[in-house]
Amino acid sequence: MKARVGCIPCFVKQGLSAVRLSTQDPVAQQRVLDEVLRRIQGLSLDSSPALLSQIVYAAVREMTGVADPFAEARRRTNRLALALLPDLRRRIAASPDPLHIAIKAALIGNVVDFVVGQAFDLERDLAQGLETDLAVDDYPAFRAALKDCETSASSAGPRLLYICDNSGEIAFDRLLIEDLRTRCQVTASVKSRPIINDATMQDAEEVGLPAVAKVIETGSDDIGVNWSRASREFVEAFRAADLVIAKGQGNFETLDETPGEIFFLLKAKCPEVAAELGVAEGAHIFLRSRARRPR
Repeated sequence: MKARVGCIPCFVKQGLSAVRLSTQDPVAQQRVLDEVLRRIQGLSLDSSPALLSQIVYAAVREMTGVADPFAEARRRTNRLALALLPDLRRRIAASPDPLHIAIKAALIGNVVDFVVGQAFDLERDLAQGLETDLAVDDYPAFRAALKDCETSASSAGPRLLYICDNSGEIAFDRLLIEDLRTRCQVTASVKSRPIINDATMQDAEEVGLPAVAKVIETGSDDIGVNWSRASREFVEAFRAADLVIAKGQGNFETLDETPGEIFFLLKAKCPEVAAELGVAEGAHIFLRSRARRPR
């Protein structure tokens, strides 16, 4: 997905969110935002919003010296999500279609975001979201692709790569992966270094993800996937995967034109992404990639 003019004020809003967590000094905050405005002036939009927003976070990091302003927010949302798992696990097990409910739970977890300015109540959003139909639900296509994955002739076994997004929601990703691993080999990926509230290896360990799947790092602190900085391990896992689940807007923005059997699981949190997907802002989406490669 290419950035649009409407992404520019969002870049400024992201800078404001990050700098407020980095320093309480209003003079320093304005100085950082002035630099953000300088760096995005005349910015070419011929790239994804996720990759362009790196300019903003680099400015905040360089000028405040704070490498991880969202650290406490990540820890807090992990604790909150973990507390909800026992009841959620029971609800999934009692469902006529546990896999579909686990997918919806993982998607609803994508409301955890401290950047786009949308308030969330994780417990309330889960309760409401599990009873609500998705705006786009390619679940039948996913079941068919998963069946193909399960019957893969690969000597190493069928492989699914699960590209995680934020902290907090990574606990709900674990519930979905617990089901998926009974059907195929699952590898999950997290960021190599902190960037906003995206999940890192520390977050994966806090929610027990390594107990249910192999966890690798993307190789960078980029929002979404930046192939120019991706680790060899991540690239090889992506290429070897029979099936990919990519969580969140950043992964959609950077992978929507990448060939592969990719399913995007996200909330359309901004008007630009909603317009790209042809849905209302705030819609919950389970979308099969439009750039599938032939098998």
